Amino acid sequence: MILIIALLLFGPNKLPDIARTLGKTIQEFRKTVNEAKATIDEEIKKAGVTDVADDLKGINNDIKDIASRGIGLDNDKEKTQ
Repeated sequence: MILIIALLLFGPNKLPDIARTLGKTIQEFRKTVNEAKATIDEEIKKAGVTDVADDLKGINNDIKDIASRGIGLDNDKEKTQ
């Protein structure tokens, strides 16, 4: 459907040029996005944020373990009061 509309709007002579330009634009956009991702990943590694993320995952796993064993926080509050 989109191809038919484009064909009617631009004509058969200009359509290949438009498609080529669109393809180059999309390729350049993807390249820029990939470079940005690589830069962000590099900065995260430099800052040691991955260590913090791993620590948070460990804490999350600990909480799940405690919950699965049935140890509730309410029991701990009663002991301290």
